[in-house]
Amino acid sequence: MDVVAPPQYEFGPFTLDVAERRVQRDGEDVALTRKAFDLLLALVIGARKLQTREALIEQLWPDTIVEEHSLTWNLSALRKALGDTGDAPQYIETVRGHGYRFIADVRERSISEFTNAGQGNTGPGVEALTPSAAAPRRRRSSSWIIATLAISLLVVITFAGWHGAQKKVDPAADAQAPPHSIAVLPFENLSPDIANAYFASGIQDTILTKLAGIGDIRVVSRTSTGEYKSHPADIKLVAAQLHVATLLEGSVQKVGDNVLINAQLVDGRSGSQMWAQTYTRKLDDAFKVQSDVAEQVAQALTARLLPAEANRVVTLPTEDAQAYDLFLKAEYAALKIETGRAASPTEATEQARNYYTQAIAKDSRFALAWARLSYLESHAYWLDIDRTPERIVASERAAARALELDPSLPQAHLAMGYAHYYGHRNYSAALSEFERASRDLPNNPDIHASIANIKRRRGEWQAALAGYESAAALDPRNPQWPILLGDSLTVLRRYDLAQAAYDRALSVDPRNSAAVLNKALAQLLAGNLEGANATLAGLPRGMNPEGLGSAIRFAVAFAGHDPDAALASLDDAPSQIDAAWTPGFVPTSLLRAQAFELLGESDSAQKNYLIAREMLARTSQIQPRNPAVWSLLGLAQAGLDDRDFALASGRRAIELLPLETDAMDGPYYAATLAEIELRVGAQTDALARLRQLLAIPAGRVLSSPLIAIDPRYATVRKALIP
Repeated sequence: MDVVAPPQYEFGPFTLDVAERRVQRDGEDVALTRKAFDLLLALVIGARKLQTREALIEQLWPDTIVEEHSLTWNLSALRKALGDTGDAPQYIETVRGHGYRFIADVRERSISEFTNAGQGNTGPGVEALTPSAAAPRRRRSSSWIIATLAISLLVVITFAGWHGAQKKVDPAADAQAPPHSIAVLPFENLSPDIANAYFASGIQDTILTKLAGIGDIRVVSRTSTGEYKSHPADIKLVAAQLHVATLLEGSVQKVGDNVLINAQLVDGRSGSQMWAQTYTRKLDDAFKVQSDVAEQVAQALTARLLPAEANRVVTLPTEDAQAYDLFLKAEYAALKIETGRAASPTEATEQARNYYTQAIAKDSRFALAWARLSYLESHAYWLDIDRTPERIVASERAAARALELDPSLPQAHLAMGYAHYYGHRNYSAALSEFERASRDLPNNPDIHASIANIKRRRGEWQAALAGYESAAALDPRNPQWPILLGDSLTVLRRYDLAQAAYDRALSVDPRNSAAVLNKALAQLLAGNLEGANATLAGLPRGMNPEGLGSAIRFAVAFAGHDPDAALASLDDAPSQIDAAWTPGFVPTSLLRAQAFELLGESDSAQKNYLIAREMLARTSQIQPRNPAVWSLLGLAQAGLDDRDFALASGRRAIELLPLETDAMDGPYYAATLAEIELRVGAQTDALARLRQLLAIPAGRVLSSPLIAIDPRYATVRKALIP
């Protein structure tokens, strides 16, 4: 029995291919949502006939109750795609009070007729690319990639259409996730040159950012989707884990100046395809695809866009393709820093800075590049990658330029907020900028967390906790948010809840060293040395990010009066390590000095105190406004019996960052000054300071259980703990 192939229809410059579910205008693809395509097909098949609204709704949504505006919305999107938006329609006529009529002349042609007429589907320049399947339900190996775009789309989209038709969405599943919710999965890099991975990453990130700017859509953060494959085998499982109704999959292939981008929107409950499109472009035009994909996805989700949101979706950050390509390279390097994957944060920062600068040299009005350069500079300052005044000056200059070029750009307000926050701890100014950015980027979890960070520094703890939960809701697979929640609960001395938060982070990422180490610190502060040691025992020795593992092991051993274990914990540590009880990096020599003191080896202790003092004195000349440096310098000076210098340095740290200025970091410097005062004989001042700290949220640096066991507080233990 012969199989009759579905026909193709021609009207005006358009061709509608039923088998491929594809519409082209003069050989170029026209992006349509699934429902818009179905509506066009229904109108074309019934050309010249009046079709009522009720009949069309029944054809598009059989056995489903939908609101009438769903048809109106899809009709509007279809008219826009056809260019049929004037007062005198060319294709779709509205018969008021009755329905619609397709009024253009339609010619029906068979596929063989169409092929013989020489109307191939492959555009110029495509032969250099290898198209990926537009809608794979299982991940395909490279051997499955088909050589020509037309055949690929014919096989895959026809299958996807059949597959979607066989499955109905369970209405009860609607309650599982908000209907206007989406996760943009990593776009697969199919380029033969692995160095083009930045390009696929950038395309994905730009689409995600555009969607995240739509208030009616809940968009899961990139951090949560990063662990998934581009085309996961179990769509339903991924959607459930991310708590979304839809997933956007894609692939990118870049060969020279030719670019092939595949994108498809998938229903997370049924696995059926909601929309798909393949774009073949020259590099100069490729970046426009991102706006089109975001717009089509928003239409497929029937999301309501405010005028400003719609404008942001279609706006390109630059018209210079080379500038944008350099920008994506910069973003790729910056992402490694922000996610902690950079082998050398210093080198990655320099690389990103160079690419941003080159992009700006190509297009000096590239506001987004200026904004991201600003954030890179302030981030480098805050994380001590380069804590010099020049970084903050550069950050402020770049943010100001971004705002000058585009006062409405949310990333520019975000950049200026970080310049205020990281550079000057000007919380009010930073909060104002963050809240302004949040209006236009409502789905950005980093903004929610940054606002929460400011709230806790101002002592608004409940608001901070709520902010971290909001970030976690937008970014559910990111362990960073429960870790920040745990840190805040530790400050509040709610140690059991803090440990539960760290366990929550570990349920997402069982190998997350920060969660393990901060949990051990919370156990130490709760006086549970046995629990802290058990937690640390589960952490591989090799997992020692910036020496934090060594620092926590040292603190637990020292509090347990085990100087040998404390010294052993520093064997493989770098010269400076990240210590959880101070915002700065601690010289390993300073910790060794304290351990040798506990061991009774005064000569070795003095030698290491001297090394630490010289290192910190040099740093204080380079970073004269860094309170962590002065605070640690005071400890080293106290160890060398430089009483007056030690007290002056400790007090200088508090002058730079008093308790009332920063409720999160301020207690660190007050506690260190108290320790200095105990060492130099100013016991009355130390007791007053320690009592103050015990009366306020300062549980990450001091607690009654810690005082009960830590040898540093032996001389005042009875006075503080009756």
